[in-house]
Parts: sequence; C-alpha cells; structure tokens
Amino acid sequence: MRVSVAGATGYLGTRVVAALRFRGMPVTAIVRNHVSSPALRTLITLGSTVVAVDAGRDEPYESALVDADVAISCMASRNTGMDPANDFWAIDRDANIRFGVAALAFGVRHVVLVATFEGPASRRYSEFSEAKEQAVDAIRLACGAAGARLTVIRPTAYFSDLTDRAFESVAKSNRYTEIGDGSHRINPIDGHDVADLICRQLEAPTLKDLEIPVGGPDIMTFRDIGRLAAASLGRKEQLRIRRIPVGLLRALAALAGATGRLSLRLRRSAAILNWMIYVGTHDAVAPCMGERRLRDAFAAKRLALDSRRPTVAPLTP
Repeated sequence: MRVSVAGATGYLGTRVVAALRFRGMPVTAIVRNHVSSPALRTLITLGSTVVAVDAGRDEPYESALVDADVAISCMASRNTGMDPANDFWAIDRDANIRFGVAALAFGVRHVVLVATFEGPASRRYSEFSEAKEQAVDAIRLACGAAGARLTVIRPTAYFSDLTDRAFESVAKSNRYTEIGDGSHRINPIDGHDVADLICRQLEAPTLKDLEIPVGGPDIMTFRDIGRLAAASLGRKEQLRIRRIPVGLLRALAALAGATGRLSLRLRRSAAILNWMIYVGTHDAVAPCMGERRLRDAFAAKRLALDSRRPTVAPLTP
C-alpha cells in the first residue's frame, strides 16, 4: 500500500517513515520545506518521495496524497517557543483537519492520527489539548461519512521528551525539575515502538476504528526518571531536585489567561501552563507495548555525551 506521512521530519515522523520503508511500502513524506536538514536527508536516503507542504501557512495537501491508500499524521506543534507559524490551533487542529479531509477526498480508506494520551481528559483544562481533540473529533466524523477507517494512537510520552528535559538538565547542572512532589506515574515509550505499532495496524485491515493508548515497558514516577538520569550519569549523590509548586503554576496560568485577550502569546502561555499542570498532577499509565527501555536510552545518551568530550593527550617526557 502507498502511505502519505505528514510531519515526516519530526521525532515520530522520521521513525514511522523508516518503519514503513523497512516493510517495503512506498511512502510520500510530507515536510514543511526543502531546506536541507539531517531529518530531510534521512527521508531521502530511506527512498521516500518528499513533498513540501507548509502546515502553518494553510497550504493544501493534495499534491502529497495522489494514489495514497493510507494517510498518517504525526503533526504536532511544539509546546515551547511557539510562534504564529507553530500555533497549536494552526497545526494540531487546522492542519490535521485539512490533511484528513483532503486524504478522504482522494479516496484514502484509512487515516491514522497521533494524538496525546491525556487529551480526552485534559482538553477541559487546556486549549493545547483541546486543539488536537477537535481535530480527532472532526476527522472521526469525516471518516464515518466517507466509510473510511480511523486509528487514533495515544502515546503517554516519548523518550525524547525525557532525554531532552531530564537527562540534559542533570548532565548540565545536576538538577532535575519536577511539578509538585513528583509522585505521579508514567510509562514513556520510544518512538520506534510507536512506529512499529502503527505499521502493525496497517497490516491488520479487518480491524475497525480504534483508539490505542500505548506506553513503554517501565512504569515509574517522575522523580524516578530524574534519579535514573542521574544514575546513568554517575551523579546519583550530586542530584538536586527542584520542585515547582502546583499552586504557583496555577497562579501564573490564571494571570496569563486573564490577560490573554490582550496578547495571543499570553493565551498560548496559559494553555501550555494548564497542560503542564495536568500532566504533572495525573498518572499517565497506558498498556505496556514497547520493547525499548528508558534506561537504555539514557545509557546511549551518556555514551554520546562522553564521545563529544575532548580527550587530553598524556604528557610525554
């Protein structure tokens, strides 16, 4: 089957394209632009057809959907450093809806949408979650009207989120930041395992509409993650844990929300803060489907970090 993948240069998107190509499927990889990058070069090396569509500028997806049998969206806005071209309403909602509707118009019979694990519950608290959930609702209705199949994949959190936030922070300053007391649990998953799950769904055409929550093999608290990062770096005794009181975040979110009418940036800040509060104060434990472990990801990061450190040649007499 021929597959179109939106968000193909992202953390998950590149892994989905690689998994599909490994199975011999023709893939059209949709990117925001043709500017050279390691991710873009990877897509080309994998043998995928690359098509540029700028999701943040309302560009149509039709050119990337010709002859497609399956459409997969891994599109998501960043939860930091957002600008008008990376707004969650523009990307998580509008771009995903345009992609899904266009795919159905071109005769795609199966749409796969990657959402968030906590989205259905946290949408009541944060526009950041509401944007993606509105896309899920709209595409579900469109698939129902077209008689097409919809699969919604809901990962708890990716390893990359934790290596970027936990490992890098401990490596830089021996400091780990947690919201509240760090006691809530999560089982994060590697992007390769999510990509493999998506491929398995494409290979099971008899299955009907599905929502699949998915997590990795290890359930741990957020504090455990900080300790694991410190242990992998050999800094368990030096670790300093910094707590952000939930009450402080709620106050900041309320202030940003109250002034959101004056500034779109403040409105976005309120949405992200409310989402952070929800994620930091609720468990996110999904069925364990992954095989890769976070401790191994941290160990790989440690090796990469050591390889970048300059070596000092021994003094010779």
